[in-house]
Amino acid sequence: MPSKSKDKCAYCNLKADEQKCHVMIRCDCCEAWYHSQCQDLTKYEANLISSAEEKGVRWFCTKCIPELVINVDSQDQTEAKTSITELKEKLEEMNLLTMNKFNNIDQAVKGMELTYADALKSNNENIKSLEDQCSKLVEQTEALKQNNGTLTVTHMRRSTNVI
Repeated sequence: MPSKSKDKCAYCNLKADEQKCHVMIRCDCCEAWYHSQCQDLTKYEANLISSAEEKGVRWFCTKCIPELVINVDSQDQTEAKTSITELKEKLEEMNLLTMNKFNNIDQAVKGMELTYADALKSNNENIKSLEDQCSKLVEQTEALKQNNGTLTVTHMRRSTNVI
């Protein structure tokens, strides 16, 4: 485990004052102290990072950065898998709802088709019945016309015989 003492560099194990041209900087992950030179930072960069810490800037040593990347990637993958699983579940739910609605619509359409077919059959039967009635009425009218014509002629003969 790296040294967490500000007096000693966790990389080279030298005391802070032995590298006077560089400053000590603390890793915000492992909390170990390093010479700026041991972390390939200039004195200016190290001072800038240290002064920006109050504003939320965090610095990680070269040892912690790969761990952070792996942990972040692993967490991102877990979150992505969870999101994908949630999306799949929602899609399956939406698919079931859609299929149920489709089935309901299909049943309603079939019901309307049967109702329409029954109404059409009933109307056709009514039309046929009305046509038959009309034909009978026409026949009766024709018969009445003939009877009326016969009666008129017979009545005229009788009238002429009476005179």
